Amino acid sequence: MGITRISNRTRQEQKNSLEHALWRGVTQYYALEGRYPETLQDLKDTCGIRYDTDLFFVDYQIGGANLLPDITVIER
Repeated sequence: MGITRISNRTRQEQKNSLEHALWRGVTQYYALEGRYPETLQDLKDTCGIRYDTDLFFVDYQIGGANLLPDITVIER
């Protein structure tokens, strides 16, 4: 029971860390390029963001070059 609680807390911390890294990356990309990344892959390549795709699914939707993307991180 205690190990499960620690594991759940660790996974939540990983999710929070990933969300923060993605938003920092989007902000940094916009500051440098004057537009938001067109794809999640662009963001990952440019900002060096790495995460375990077996643990998390990232949904990245962009409405346009100057519209803030919608980023959702989902635990698998």
